[in-house]
Amino acid sequence: MRVNAELLSEALDQVQAAIFEPSLWLPAIEAISKASGALGATIAEPNGRGVFGATLSTENLEVFLEGYVREDWGSRDFRVQKLLPAVRRAGVVLETDLISKEQFERHDYYKFMRKHGIADCVLLDLSSAKDELYLVFQNRLAEAPLPAQDAAHFHAIRARLISALQLAQHVDASKVVGMAAAFETSHIGCIFFDRKGLVTLANAKAEALFTGDLRISRGEVRVSSAIEAAHFNRALKTVLQAQRATTDTVSVVRLSRPGKRPLVVRFERLGAQLTDVFSHSCAMALIEDPDEEIRQNPETLMTLFDLTPAETRISLLVAAGMSAEI
Repeated sequence: MRVNAELLSEALDQVQAAIFEPSLWLPAIEAISKASGALGATIAEPNGRGVFGATLSTENLEVFLEGYVREDWGSRDFRVQKLLPAVRRAGVVLETDLISKEQFERHDYYKFMRKHGIADCVLLDLSSAKDELYLVFQNRLAEAPLPAQDAAHFHAIRARLISALQLAQHVDASKVVGMAAAFETSHIGCIFFDRKGLVTLANAKAEALFTGDLRISRGEVRVSSAIEAAHFNRALKTVLQAQRATTDTVSVVRLSRPGKRPLVVRFERLGAQLTDVFSHSCAMALIEDPDEEIRQNPETLMTLFDLTPAETRISLLVAAGMSAEI
């Protein structure tokens, strides 16, 4: 793996555009990978059980990652114990500095890697207080080990991506706050979730509805009924696992309340799954209270959902319980 400094400078310039247009993140990572001389790159994170998985990867590593999952290397990758403590200290580590020549030649994992044309990797720590994230560049088997002087380029990549991640999530958070305020104006409760299913934001309307047996605590929605809790979590997981936001990714559950009709909760995906790692929130739940008189502001609904005046009137009538059928 040998870094092309000129190409790398151009690739890092693409990161700035990706901050404001999430669809550009994957092309930016691919450009950085190419400039680094790598076969490909992945952004990986632990899933909470000591197993690592890729949240974003360049296209040319798809077959390798499928094999990695199929052969369960995520739970038996011995390198985790050596590489992660080192990268947490240094920010950037070269695998060749920590793994012996004998291990490269004899260990089953490196035999698996060689089948996919991969020799070793460079690991960058992109973690924040909120997320544990690592960027992994895979070195081509046919190339010589990375020159020591190229390590400085990877520190520059790390610094640029960390600041970009923070800014991208801040930009996305601003959008979410605006959406929450718009729903509040329309008397609609809403809760937003990150890619792990934890609550990132709830507007005042949602907090007022989720009281007593229904509540938001420590980043999670608590439901007293085990059956309803299972339905809620399954619907949320389904929406989060969807590749992108479509009409097929909307899920509906009902949550019982003592002495009142159940709340209706509609889950919707936000954006594409490939950009989740750069997003503040990845899904939302809109909460409808059937016992409450509908008081949506027509102008707000028109702006929020890009509706015509006629479409807005029909939406309000349907929300009030009338049928859309003629």
